[in-house]
Amino acid sequence: MIASCKSTYAKNAALKKIICINDDSIVNMLHADQYVLYDSSLKILYKSIENHIISTALSMNKIVLIDRALNLSKKSRQRWISLANSFDVDIELIKTKIESPEIHAERRMKSDPRGHDFEYWKRVAEEHFSNYTEPSLEEGFKEIHEISFEEIKNGKVFL
Repeated sequence: MIASCKSTYAKNAALKKIICINDDSIVNMLHADQYVLYDSSLKILYKSIENHIISTALSMNKIVLIDRALNLSKKSRQRWISLANSFDVDIELIKTKIESPEIHAERRMKSDPRGHDFEYWKRVAEEHFSNYTEPSLEEGFKEIHEISFEEIKNGKVFL
């Protein structure tokens, strides 16, 4: 979900020399740090950049962490599992507790509203919540780790 501490977790992992892919950063990179310029017609370009970075990093035997809010359904996670499988590497999932859309929207407003208001983020969180499917090992994960928002804020990292 949005504002579940994914990016904080990724920042802690990056300090341990882990390659971190963040879709927001790719959008910002292409639009001069103007996230509001996100363009759905460029989705294939955004994904192409993600795939290239991940493939290159995995071919270099690097650990890759994907910081992405849209890994909510089995179908959306399958992209990453397939990519990891193509390099014969294990994939682990780090999961945070899903709370109400209002809590996630409030956190987003406090941390980085990106030019949007609370109602916008609440709608985004509601949409994400409606698309959520509980992950399982049967999808192809070696392990699933659950970590709390508070643990992440306090700097706990599994890697």
